[in-house]
Amino acid sequence: MVWSVLALLLVVELLAWASYGVLGWTWSPAWLWVWLLPLLVVALWALTASPRARWRGAVLTPVAKVLVLTGAVVSLLVTGHPVAGVALAVLVVVTHLAARHPDVRAQLAAAGDRSRVHI
Repeated sequence: MVWSVLALLLVVELLAWASYGVLGWTWSPAWLWVWLLPLLVVALWALTASPRARWRGAVLTPVAKVLVLTGAVVSLLVTGHPVAGVALAVLVVVTHLAARHPDVRAQLAAAGDRSRVHI
């Protein structure tokens, strides 16, 4: 179950980053923003929200995750993809609720992965 949840978290992150590419495609020059905007978001995520982030914190990490994931949903909504935006929002909420489930936490602790994987 833990690996399924971790895989879904990865899928959510990849979809969020891709949604910034969709937003970048609507900006001018599209050829630049379609790559630059997702790269900036990935850099922010890597520095603040990834398990081995340089600037992890009790406040900074959750705030960065909320901003990036909310921005991803909003970017899909404003670019004319409401179904994809709502689907991403539902997937984000369900996946993060599953990650907070006590059984998932217990399995992570038992496996000794708590130091490597921060949900």
